[in-house]
Amino acid sequence: MIMNASAAAVALLFGVGLGAAAPQAKAEPPAMDGVYLYADDDGGKGTWTANTTCSPSCVAHVTTALGGSFDAPLIDGQYVNARTIPDGLECPLYVMGDFLFDGGYHPVSVVQWWDPVTLHGEVHFAPYSKVDIPHVPPNCYIVDHHQLFTLTKVG
Repeated sequence: MIMNASAAAVALLFGVGLGAAAPQAKAEPPAMDGVYLYADDDGGKGTWTANTTCSPSCVAHVTTALGGSFDAPLIDGQYVNARTIPDGLECPLYVMGDFLFDGGYHPVSVVQWWDPVTLHGEVHFAPYSKVDIPHVPPNCYIVDHHQLFTLTKVG
C-alpha cells in the first residue's frame, strides 16, 4: 500500500494524471507582418508590405510597391491567393499586312502561395479566360507559366 501511495504522489508531483490527458498546446498561426523583399527565380524583385488578421481564420493583407493589393487566406499552413492582374501581359508591337499595331496590355490570372515559416513560394500564370482571343496579337503569350520566389523580411 505504501508503494501505491508513493507512485500516486510521484505522478501528481510530475503532473502525470491518472487517466487524464494533459491539455494540448495550440500553436499560434504564422503571421505575416512587416515589409518583405520579393525575389523570383527569374530575377524579378519587388516589395510587399503585409499584415495579418486572424479572426477566426488568418488572412494576410498584402500591398505591393507598385500599388497593387490582395488578400491571401491561410489554408493548410500556406497563404494562398488567386487573382487577375488586369494589365499583367504586355504584348509587343506587331505587323499585319502594311499596318503596325500596338500589342497592348491583357489580363493574366495568377495563383500564388507561400509558406509563412520558410518564406518560399510559387506562382502560376495563365491567360485570363475572358481575353478576346481574336484581338490578342499572334506573337503575344506567357513565356514562363511558373515561378518560384522567396520573401525576405526587411522591416
